[in-house]
Amino acid sequence: MKNILFDLTNIRIEISFKTFDELRKTLSFYQRNNLYKINVPCKNTLKKDFLLESIKISKEEFPNIDIIPHFSILHEFKRNSINTQDSLINFLRSVKYLGCNQVLLVSGSQKRSTLESVSALSILKDNPLFFNLDPFIGVAFNPYLPDFIFDEEILRLERKLQSGLVSSIWFQFGTDYKLLTSRIEILLQIIASNIKNNSKVSNIKLFGSILIPSRQFLARFKYRPWKGVYCSTEFLESEDFANKLVQKLLKIYKQYNICPIIETNISNNDHLNKLKKTLYLQS
Repeated sequence: MKNILFDLTNIRIEISFKTFDELRKTLSFYQRNNLYKINVPCKNTLKKDFLLESIKISKEEFPNIDIIPHFSILHEFKRNSINTQDSLINFLRSVKYLGCNQVLLVSGSQKRSTLESVSALSILKDNPLFFNLDPFIGVAFNPYLPDFIFDEEILRLERKLQSGLVSSIWFQFGTDYKLLTSRIEILLQIIASNIKNNSKVSNIKLFGSILIPSRQFLARFKYRPWKGVYCSTEFLESEDFANKLVQKLLKIYKQYNICPIIETNISNNDHLNKLKKTLYLQS
């Protein structure tokens, strides 16, 4: 008998594409398989005009799909902080107009000294365009950092929440599930305090990154690990061990009402079947 950790309709998937035709093909695949919650990242060539046009195509041609676009300060940086902040404001206004109810704002893997997500939110909260808007910006959070760095991560998160614009928190991927549980408890206390002290914020949604392991993915990750992603040696050495660990993470996500976001490529039936196998536990 199968025990469903998460139904496919209750997860998010980060899409990957290089052309508009590839975008349409992937979204058509999602629509046929009742996958309606999609994130559009901002990285590599997927940025600026190409990113905005991709969101426009997605909303106009696939209106039933819920799109959450990302804005990376690193990838959208335009010569200086003022230009980049203006670009962020224009991006937020554009995607709001297109019907996106939420945006994930990230500094990027290499933070700019002149502008990053904390300072960008601080500037936004003083902009009259955002005074009367409900919170609609998501922010990143890494629960797996070593203690001395994690203290700084908490301070940064508290400053982000103080902007009054944050509606969601997005967890980085990692493999220390025991550490994850203790860090979630710390986070929940901070969220409760923020909601109590900020009348604009009634609820903050939580999302957690999930990577679906494969032999090829683990080998590639060992050769070129992602910055800020903490994976154990055991996870990287064994696909079977990695899959079992991912299911432990999903159990924790379910316990704390954290919505999974799948960051590995899901664009064909083989990918989808592997995802289903991960989400369904055999009992």
